[in-house]
Amino acid sequence: MNLIASAVAELKEQIKDSGCEDGVVVLTQNSPRPLCQYPQGVCVDARFGDRTGHVVTTDPLKVSTRISFMYGAPLSRPVERTAACAIINAVTGFFCTNRKMNACNPAHHAPCLQDLVAALGAQTVYVVGEAAGIPEALEAHLVATPEEADVLLVTGPGLISDDGLAAVEGARGEKRVIFLGPSTAGVANLLGIEHWCPYGN
Repeated sequence: MNLIASAVAELKEQIKDSGCEDGVVVLTQNSPRPLCQYPQGVCVDARFGDRTGHVVTTDPLKVSTRISFMYGAPLSRPVERTAACAIINAVTGFFCTNRKMNACNPAHHAPCLQDLVAALGAQTVYVVGEAAGIPEALEAHLVATPEEADVLLVTGPGLISDDGLAAVEGARGEKRVIFLGPSTAGVANLLGIEHWCPYGN
């Protein structure tokens, strides 16, 4: 079971007997909302009840589905993982276990990056997925492979991709892994993974 499928299993357990398992989630693209500065891709919104979660991805889709579609699914394709991450973000927001539903105001982009650089200190870093601004800010500390890194920084598209997911799974329990921004908040929350989004809401 991959990391995102594990998060789905945890979500299933948390909402068991709530009556929401067969609730419909509507996924759309190109939200007008402000986005996190780090991930590069298309924004997919997932609306459940009165909450909208989103994920930035390179594998977008539009569909109406049910939460239970994810239950027991291997989520072996990036587009399936995109749907799962978006749904997880919306549903954990609906149940108020995820408090980072939206990206910060763009005015906070510079301090967010500065704070992240300060928090990483002299540790070597591998970025899982493209991340705007981070290569320039951390140039002296970036390494070419996950094996060389002290810390993995993970964007939404990085988590969803085949190679990125494999890198994160290989590093968990061995290295510090930090998920970035609202796209990754639901999975991080469900699995107890360190999450960076100090100005999100």
